[in-house]
Amino acid sequence: MAHHGLNHDLMAEEFATEEESNDRGPAPVTGSAKKAVSNPKAASKESGSANQTPQSNRSAVCASVTQEMMNDLVLFVVGAGIKLEPLETAIALPGMGDIAVRLALTITGAEFDLRAEDAGRVRVIVFADGDVSTRAEDFDGDVADVEVGAPAPSLAGMPVAPAPIPVRVEALVEPFIELHADSTVALGINLETAELVSLQTNPDAPVPDGIDAATWAGSLGMFSMLFGSLGDGLFAKLGEHVGVVGTELDEGVGAVLFQIGVASGRAQISVSSGLLTVGLPAAESVLGAAMAVPIAGKRVGLGLASSAVDALTQIIILRAAGDLPLPFELDLELGEQQVGSRIRNTRVLPDSFPDLRSALRTEVRTRLLRGRLELSVQAAWVELPSAVPSIFNVVSRKLGELVSLTPMRVRFPAKIELPIIPDSKDTIPVLIDDLRVTTDGLGLVVSLA
Repeated sequence: MAHHGLNHDLMAEEFATEEESNDRGPAPVTGSAKKAVSNPKAASKESGSANQTPQSNRSAVCASVTQEMMNDLVLFVVGAGIKLEPLETAIALPGMGDIAVRLALTITGAEFDLRAEDAGRVRVIVFADGDVSTRAEDFDGDVADVEVGAPAPSLAGMPVAPAPIPVRVEALVEPFIELHADSTVALGINLETAELVSLQTNPDAPVPDGIDAATWAGSLGMFSMLFGSLGDGLFAKLGEHVGVVGTELDEGVGAVLFQIGVASGRAQISVSSGLLTVGLPAAESVLGAAMAVPIAGKRVGLGLASSAVDALTQIIILRAAGDLPLPFELDLELGEQQVGSRIRNTRVLPDSFPDLRSALRTEVRTRLLRGRLELSVQAAWVELPSAVPSIFNVVSRKLGELVSLTPMRVRFPAKIELPIIPDSKDTIPVLIDDLRVTTDGLGLVVSLA
């Protein structure tokens, strides 16, 4: 099993294969009930799946992200900087009269600090450059405009910034992810409900070129006191001004989520020390349950309910076939560290007629071995229609298990390219670090390759 810097003792215990843990062969795959999605291509955002009620305490998809991974990903989001719409507000300072403040922020960086004691909220530290300009009127009626880099006006006491002020904002925010009935997916944070922890200048920011270090330190001190006296009010105004910071994914993403059994509604988001876990609610028809996968380091854990794995596999096959009709049906059944499949030709006669189709059944053991994904066929047999006496299927199954004496093994690289969003040509390379298959679902631990 690949280590890749992970806490090997914890992960090895959690993800040990059935063969490694008890020296027994893989458990047989049990028959499943009716599949949650029999034809993913026919499903759409107008279908009933969009209105299905989620099961309590059950998820179709569960994703876990470590703090380290989130801080790496935020670098791609911020990039060269994110400019916010300028905030204009009026404040009153003792002895200085009314001041109209215009604050234009350009976000230059961000960090996440995930703590269990923050009651499910995410602690975000944002770094920004602030262009501050003011228009002040003193008690004698004199008006002065103060802009960044401008000479000091005659209005005494007003701090003048010789360059954009580096700002450090620390706040507690509530993230949200919501799948709407129209198949759109909204995600982000709401600054209006955020709680300010601190608003101050960033003393670790470098001194701008051409500015004396002593002058710069004095300016930062003055603005730090200004932000200290105006912090809560200024942040509240900023929250009202900016509102929700987020994005909305297109209908293609939501359509796929509906097809694999996710119900409409808000995701359940929990925060623990260094870990953020998101659970997408499951529709009534979902079989199994997605479980949170234990992770550490710069990794992402992904859990899928068993029927979600089946539905996602069918979606991939249908998309690979394009407009060509498939001459067969494929059903997957998950067991302990193995995957069972049933392949049979597409049904021609209506459901009112008995199903007389035979099927090819297989049982494949899955495991990660030295950084490669290994699939080992443990059994392969022909399943005859139910009209045939069951003894024939029992004999066929026993003969099929003889394959395990000399199993066929296929190994694939554990590195794969995944689209950033469905149908996107932009991909990101990921490495599968751990794999766990149970009757309830599938669990993956991946890292950026």
